[in-house]
Amino acid sequence: MGGVDERYGTRRPSTLHDVAARVGVSARTVSRVVNDEGGFSEATRQRVLDAVADLAYRPNVHARQLISGRSGSIGFLAPTLADPFFPELAEGVQRAAQAAGLMVLLSMSNGDHTRQSEILSELEGHHLNGVVAFPIGRLDELRPFLDRGMLMVTVDTVVPHPNAAAVLADLEGGTHAAVNHLTQRGCRHLAMISHGDEPTDRRRRVNAFVESVPGGVTHVVIEADATMAGGQRGAEIILESHPHVDGIFAYNDMMAIGAMQVLQTAGRSIPHDIAIIGCDDIQVAAGVFPSLSTIRIDPILLGVEAVQLLRELEVGSAPLPPRRLPAQLVLRQSA
Repeated sequence: MGGVDERYGTRRPSTLHDVAARVGVSARTVSRVVNDEGGFSEATRQRVLDAVADLAYRPNVHARQLISGRSGSIGFLAPTLADPFFPELAEGVQRAAQAAGLMVLLSMSNGDHTRQSEILSELEGHHLNGVVAFPIGRLDELRPFLDRGMLMVTVDTVVPHPNAAAVLADLEGGTHAAVNHLTQRGCRHLAMISHGDEPTDRRRRVNAFVESVPGGVTHVVIEADATMAGGQRGAEIILESHPHVDGIFAYNDMMAIGAMQVLQTAGRSIPHDIAIIGCDDIQVAAGVFPSLSTIRIDPILLGVEAVQLLRELEVGSAPLPPRRLPAQLVLRQSA
C-alpha cells in the first residue's frame, strides 16, 4: 500500500496520482470518482474504488479545502443537550455527515441568543460546508450570517433566504390530533404549557394549539422554560389560577413530565381529573407513571434530512422548499 519514499526506502501515504497510475486514468478522473462528480463510466468507477481500497488512499482534506473554500466539516448548533430530543437530533446529523464523509462540530447556545451569535461567528471562521441549527431568538439574528454566504438548515423553523433551507416536523398536524383527542375524551378546559422564550415569529405549536381548540371549549396558554422545572411551574400556575383545567398539552415531554409530578403531588388523578399530552416522544415518556401520551417526532430522521438538505444547498440549486416529516399522536395512559 502507498508509495515508496526513494530517499529513505520507507512507505508514504498513497496519493491521487498513485491511484491514477494503478488504474491507468488521469488524476482528474480519480478526483471525479472520489468526489462523486460524475463524468465517468461505472466500470471506471469500480476500478478506481478498488484501487483506492487496495492502496488505502485517503483524500487530502486540506487540499480540498484550498480548492473548494470549504472545510469538509459542518456545524451543529443546539440550544441544549439536557433535553433528550437534542442528543438524538445530533445522532441523526452525525450519521448522515459520516456517510457523506463530513466531520461535525457540535456547539450549544445554552438558550442564550447572544451566545448563539457568538458561536455562529466562530463557525463562520472555520469555512464550514454549512450549519444545521435549532435556532433560538429572533430569526433576523441569523440573516447577517446567511447574507455573508453561510449555508444553514434550520430545524422546525423557516428562514426565508436563498442560503437557508428547513426541515420541519408536522407539528400542526400533531397538535391538532392532540387537541382533538383531549376534547373527544371530554376535556372542556384546556391549557397549553408553552415555551416562554420562543419568539412570536415561529410559535408553531402555540398557534396550532389555539387554532385547534373547538368552539365551546375554553383554553389558556401558560409560558415557562422548556424544561422539567418549567413544566412544574406551569402546573403550579394551573393549580393556582386555572383549577378548572382538565386537559393539558405541553410544548415538549420534559415539561409534560414536570407538570405530571406537581399535579400528582397535589392529588390530581391523571388522566381522570386531568389528561396530559406531551410532544417529542423521548425515550423516558413510555417509562414514567402514568406513561405519557405524546406527539412522536423522529429526531434522528430530522437530523439525517437536515444534512441531506445542506448538501443540496451546496449544489446551488433553486431555493429549496421546506422538507416536512410526519408527526404521530401516540396514546398511552396519561390521556
